[in-house]
Amino acid sequence: MNTRRCTKIAARMNALLVQALGQGIDPARMLNEPLYARDVLLVCDALHGTDLPELARLFRQAQAAAETGHEERQGPPSGFSPSRFLNSIFGPSTSSPASTLDGPGPALRTAETAETTETTETTKRPGWLARLRDSGK
Repeated sequence: MNTRRCTKIAARMNALLVQALGQGIDPARMLNEPLYARDVLLVCDALHGTDLPELARLFRQAQAAAETGHEERQGPPSGFSPSRFLNSIFGPSTSSPASTLDGPGPALRTAETAETTETTETTKRPGWLARLRDSGK
């Protein structure tokens, strides 16, 4: 909603209603409560010989234009999905459907693979934390 324009019109209505009736309105409430706004606009329409009917018409136009503008800004659904986003950044997915969470778990390691992994792990040097612990500090 074009709140700035509607607020300015509602503030002008408030000033004129205070002059005409001795009772003002709440411009913020005009923007947030459609039934309150309808009642105020009907009172303004009934006060012929003042600028209030014209202000009521302008308020309705501003409100309608703001609602149409809001719909235009929203536009059609974007169709955004995380997979489309990731594919656009990292290229198309190369994983097979079997590698999803619903698919079977990883294959068991063969004896040769297990042996290679064990020798690699034992030949690794200890990290700085392990060396610190071993030194007793």
